[in-house]
Amino acid sequence: MKSINSFRLIKSFIIIIFILSLLKINSGIAQSKVLQVGEELNYSVNYGFIEIGKVNIKMTGNWKEGKNEIYTSVCSMKSNKGIPFVELNSIFETDMVYDGNELYTVRFKATEIKEEGNLIIEYKFHYDSNYVYVLKENLGIREIDRNIPFNQNVKFQDGLSLFYKSRLNSFSQENFMIPVFMNESETTVNYYFTSKKDEIFVPVFDRDLQSFRCNGMANFEGVFGLSGEFAGWFSDDDARVPLKSQMNVIIGSVTLELNGYKRSGWR
Repeated sequence: MKSINSFRLIKSFIIIIFILSLLKINSGIAQSKVLQVGEELNYSVNYGFIEIGKVNIKMTGNWKEGKNEIYTSVCSMKSNKGIPFVELNSIFETDMVYDGNELYTVRFKATEIKEEGNLIIEYKFHYDSNYVYVLKENLGIREIDRNIPFNQNVKFQDGLSLFYKSRLNSFSQENFMIPVFMNESETTVNYYFTSKKDEIFVPVFDRDLQSFRCNGMANFEGVFGLSGEFAGWFSDDDARVPLKSQMNVIIGSVTLELNGYKRSGWR
């Protein structure tokens, strides 16, 4: 009798493992649909009822390196003219590795465009040697040109790659603490997704859509003073398109809303 019970226990365990593996495979299949070359997303940035700027994010290309895929993306942020105390004209570029399970940055470049000259910051991550090469030029003057070491087995995000990392993570209702390299130093962002779906109004569709909500904490100061608590809403489908976000910046709380897109097979 004992041997029969043991057999049944082992059989049940195998069935559970098989079911979990299927769930993991299905999640991986769904995740692979997030990263689509040619996707372009446009957002309005609103301070209360006033639109203060625009954000455009494009997935510009990809290629193979061994078993990994390298994806490239470009983001432009620009404030509207005539808005007091708000002046922003920046371009961000990222090269990201996606190995079918994990996504992380291998190169990041930020360019802040000003009348008197540009501020350029570039990071190149050397994970085999555990350092990041940092180059910072301000008005043509090289302020930083050195290697900064980091702990072994850490894979970093930048401000733009986080946009895609969070979309991939949205298929799981776990708590995430993600390593970020920002302002020439190591930091983190914390976030989690709720299983309960929210209905939110999306301007580009002029109607409510079901979405997954994300809440989190940025433990750094990003572009335009972005820091602290934030919330985001992602489309309830395999694309997991960010539909809306709320965050704290220099002037207070702002809201980003999707107001235009190009994505094959979506909606």
